[in-house]
Amino acid sequence: MSKRYKALKPVGPWSKGDTIGDLPQVQIEKLLSDGLIIEVKTEPKLTKEVKANG
Repeated sequence: MSKRYKALKPVGPWSKGDTIGDLPQVQIEKLLSDGLIIEVKTEPKLTKEVKANG
């Protein structure tokens, strides 16, 4: 799964707050260093344990 980023300011076709993905790594690094995007941290979803009857 690729990393996801959030636009802090309008970037190309994306508006502020939009989720950005599928950009070349060089462009992502430049946008990160310019402070235009931030990485969205995704938390792994925990599965709920279900007890079996018996």
